[in-house]
Amino acid sequence: MSRRTFLSLSTAVAAGAAATSLTGCGSGAKKTGEAASSKVKLPSYVPFTKVKPDLPPNAKGLSAGFLSYPKDLVRSVPKTPGDGSKITMLTEIWTQPPLPKDSNAYWKKVNKELGVDLTAILGTDPGYEEKFSATIAGGNLPDLLWIPPNQGIQHIAELLEAKCADITEYVSGDAVKDYPNLAAMTPEHWKTAVVNGKIWGAPSPYPAFGQVYGGNPKVWEKADGLAASSPDEFLAKCKEVTGGKVWALEPIYVNAASVMSQCFGAPNKWRQNKDGSLTWFQETDEYTEALNFLLKLKKAGVFYPGNPKMADAYTKMAQGAIGACVFANPFNARKDSRVQDPEQAAEILIPFGAGGNKPKHHYHLGTIGYTAIKKGDEKRVRMLLGVLNYLAAPFGTTEREFLEFGTEGEDFRYDKNGFPERSKQGKQQVEGLFSGLTTATTSPFALVASTFPGTDRAQDVKDVYAAEQKLIETAIQNPVVGHYSDAYTQHYGRMSTEATDLVNDIVSGRKKLSEWKPFWAEWKSKGLEQMAREFQKSIESAA
Repeated sequence: MSRRTFLSLSTAVAAGAAATSLTGCGSGAKKTGEAASSKVKLPSYVPFTKVKPDLPPNAKGLSAGFLSYPKDLVRSVPKTPGDGSKITMLTEIWTQPPLPKDSNAYWKKVNKELGVDLTAILGTDPGYEEKFSATIAGGNLPDLLWIPPNQGIQHIAELLEAKCADITEYVSGDAVKDYPNLAAMTPEHWKTAVVNGKIWGAPSPYPAFGQVYGGNPKVWEKADGLAASSPDEFLAKCKEVTGGKVWALEPIYVNAASVMSQCFGAPNKWRQNKDGSLTWFQETDEYTEALNFLLKLKKAGVFYPGNPKMADAYTKMAQGAIGACVFANPFNARKDSRVQDPEQAAEILIPFGAGGNKPKHHYHLGTIGYTAIKKGDEKRVRMLLGVLNYLAAPFGTTEREFLEFGTEGEDFRYDKNGFPERSKQGKQQVEGLFSGLTTATTSPFALVASTFPGTDRAQDVKDVYAAEQKLIETAIQNPVVGHYSDAYTQHYGRMSTEATDLVNDIVSGRKKLSEWKPFWAEWKSKGLEQMAREFQKSIESAA
């Protein structure tokens, strides 16, 4: 997935961050906001147990691991969910678009499996927020619309109340058992779909872990690997591998600051203080210390001399020009490096202690958003929930294999190790549409050997699983996940952009580190203090 979306500071919560306004949403929508959102009864959690993983998951976020592909698949959806009607879906793809519907045999098979005539409106990144706003402004709301938490879409609460179906009664508590694949999602997944005390959609699960440095092992070999036990050792290793046409780190400073702030013990987005109040992570001393450490790295010349928004850092890492890049999570660190070079098994940096503090790895939200349903009668809403339940089919099921790979002999074949491998037709017809469908909703994340390129797939699963086990030892949650703040949706987008610009200016030498604290003192009165109060109120109401 795009670095702009998942590696920037815009990892938001609940209904989304503010930036662009939506039209056609109605101005009279209720805004019960933060207090109501703390009261909703989340869906019951019923794990899928028909397929047993080789490496077990746990409640702390450790991913299930599958070292091989199952020989015997199971069914998770006993009957076709659709009623033969036409449905539209607004979603986002993270790869090349598929062949158009009329010339795409796989698309037609998807329609048959789902029992509907699906038209998918496929947005891209960047550009999804514009596609979203234009679609809403057109006045003809899609039946299913994916709502991301971090792409600058504002007034989501008003849109949901005015145009979308409140699905709380259909999925809250044991009601979700009517949709077993949706029931396999955890309460943490569902929290991101709660706004104004109601559940509005099916979550889009994502790995539980957050940003990490992943490194090219060939670059770090001369420094005895990427691992470090202190800032001094990390700096020394960065200097050791930098030279000639090689630099230790990519120049995306805001991501470097995010990972280094974990080492200095900064909170995961918000710190909950003893009196219940909240402090934003970037205004803490720990984050400031991390920024100061970035200045030392910059002075040492270990950052690649490129644009802080460079788009080809992963390619340059594969080529050996950059030693390490920030990835969205440990899985992506290994997978994305394999995509660039099938022989490259990226090392994963486990946060070290710094500044006298213990490291704190930051969990991700665990989702990339949720898919809401257009208002309609109960029969229509339940049918669409059934479609989403099919799309959430887990690994090891016939539904999941079909969605991801299509039809054997046409869209894919099994390789010598039994892993499905898309054909040319599969890449043209299946890959893009599956990307959009799995964005809408999917099963809880698992480490699956077949998702890794290259020939060491089982080892990749073991290595990432081991990295997750180490990260769990220090991992902390964002305390406001599942809570809603109107001020957050209103102000966060501009605040995030300004903060990112200031990080870039400070590390680049255009501004001084002494300007960092005053920036946050000013933002307190511009919305940050209001965000903190509203989140605090929601947390206290829930307690």
